[in-house]
Amino acid sequence: MRRDNCQLAEYEAWIESECDKLALDPDLTIVGPFTDALGCPDSPPWNSDFAIIYPGGMYVRVFEYYRPLPRRAGGGGCLERFSYHYGPCSTARDSDGFPPLTKKFELRIDKDQRHGRHIHYMKENHIPEVRSPGLDFDNIDPFKFIHAVEEHRKSSVPLDDILRFKVVSAK
Repeated sequence: MRRDNCQLAEYEAWIESECDKLALDPDLTIVGPFTDALGCPDSPPWNSDFAIIYPGGMYVRVFEYYRPLPRRAGGGGCLERFSYHYGPCSTARDSDGFPPLTKKFELRIDKDQRHGRHIHYMKENHIPEVRSPGLDFDNIDPFKFIHAVEEHRKSSVPLDDILRFKVVSAK
C-alpha cells in the first residue's frame, strides 16, 4: 500500500517495486513511472506520472501529487491530488511518450482541489464521493486501479463491479 509521510526515494522505491510485480502483456507500451521533485531533491513536493498504452487505442494513466507535511507531522510527502484514468487515447505522444490527456474515459477516479474526491464514469463527469458508495478513496492506489482495469479487460466485468462501488443517481 502507498505510504504517506515518506520521502521521494521511499516513494520511488515503492512505485518501482509495484511496477515490477505487474504481470502485463509484452505488447503493451509502458511510459514511466516518472517522478519529478518540485523542490529540493528527495523532499516533497513531487509529482508522479505513469501510463500503460494498450494495443487498440486504450490506456491507463495515473498521476499523483505529494505535498509536504509540516515537520511536526513528520516532514515527508502526503498524497494531496491524484487522477487514475482509463479510456481511449490518440496516437499522438508528448516528448515523454504520454498520450495527451483527453476528456474521454471509461473510468477516472480523482481527488483534486476544485471537486474533491470524485469519479467520472458511464459518461458522467464529476460524480462526488457521496454518489459512489463502496469506492474506498482512502485505500485506492495506482496499482489497485491498474489491476481492476486488467481484470476488466480480460473478463469484461464492469469496473464498478470489480472495484465494488455503485453510482447513486443525483436527487
